[in-house]
Amino acid sequence: MKNRRRFPAITAVAAFLAVCLAGCGKKTPEPVEITLIHGWGTTEEDHVVMRDIYQDFEQENPDVKLNQLSMPSGSEMVRKTEDLLVAGEIPDLVFLGGSGKDTVYQFMVENDLALDLMPYIREDREFAGNLAPVNIDFWTTGKEQLFTISDVLLLSGGYWYDQGIFVAAGVEKIPETWEEFLIVCEQIEDWAEKEKNGVECLQMSSEAYLYFMDHLLAVQNSASGDAIRSQRLYLEESAAEDALHTLREIYRYSRADGDYSYRDETDAFNDGKTAMYINGIWGAPMISDQIDAAYALLPSEKGEKISCVSACLGYILGKTGDEKKQDASVRFVKYMLSTPVQERILKETEQVPANPHVDIRKYQKGMERFVQAADIVKAAGVRIQVPDNLWSSGARDNFMEGIDDVLKGEISDEEFLHSLK
Repeated sequence: MKNRRRFPAITAVAAFLAVCLAGCGKKTPEPVEITLIHGWGTTEEDHVVMRDIYQDFEQENPDVKLNQLSMPSGSEMVRKTEDLLVAGEIPDLVFLGGSGKDTVYQFMVENDLALDLMPYIREDREFAGNLAPVNIDFWTTGKEQLFTISDVLLLSGGYWYDQGIFVAAGVEKIPETWEEFLIVCEQIEDWAEKEKNGVECLQMSSEAYLYFMDHLLAVQNSASGDAIRSQRLYLEESAAEDALHTLREIYRYSRADGDYSYRDETDAFNDGKTAMYINGIWGAPMISDQIDAAYALLPSEKGEKISCVSACLGYILGKTGDEKKQDASVRFVKYMLSTPVQERILKETEQVPANPHVDIRKYQKGMERFVQAADIVKAAGVRIQVPDNLWSSGARDNFMEGIDDVLKGEISDEEFLHSLK
């Protein structure tokens, strides 16, 4: 009996050892490594959230290792990517965030270094359905190729205003025309002088003037107006001079210094020192809860409702020739556009999801200002592109560097406009 009982036990042990030894001969495949270069590199809350979302991609894709090259700004991200390209290295993934149109994007596309995403879109209906239509419309090339996909939309074309200041200054109606806008500025200025409270109507950054310029051109019956309404930029001299004339009238109501950044504008608005704050709806989470803020569209010549609903440059994937890396990078973009991730981006960063299936109204509680602003932007009858999509990098930089000087009268309109060509 002992032998008959020992034999099956020995057999089982032998079989177990055989399986273990066979298993030792197999190696777990190494994960595919891809590197993402992005500009979400600071300690600001939304930057931290975006880095966390990126890293969580590995949980759903354990066969992929994502390395993040986190740069503190868009300009440094562009510079790092340019350095790699000059050295002959093709990045796996870059999040451009609206930057690098005339450098990184153009260079990679023209030199066949960017992966065309259209074949992947055509073969995956879910992927195609998660893309923003404006992304497809604006960034699809004449050869039906698509080299960039954004995970969020930029909704702008307006400004935040302090309702408490408007009421105190006697402003009863949100201005719809530029004439009404200047009257409101005059009301606020008179009230501030009377109360001696140091409140300014506006604290304009050079980027804010860029938005104003596009809106002033968009309603003109001119070649410049036709171009902007057709998603292009053409600065006809007479049209641009007319726009500069209006900007000069607005300039006198703004603190006269073009060196302010959007952070300076935000701080002044949150301190109750400016009545209006020029920014997109993404400015909502930056505004203090102590400010009774609401959103309004920029005025126009005859009260036309104009806004920007755009997909800026987003992710661009390197055409490395390594199919595993390319496929992993495509999977990453699909992950970023998936409904759960898009909902997370909305709730945790208050950015507008690109995925058309995500309804921001479902998350209105706690985000009332954001949703109110989005409704106003989406209701506009005329939509134009944000400046990042319309202007070349060189012209945009020259505008922002020179706008304060031309409005002060330190350089001529002719000299300023020549710098934009």
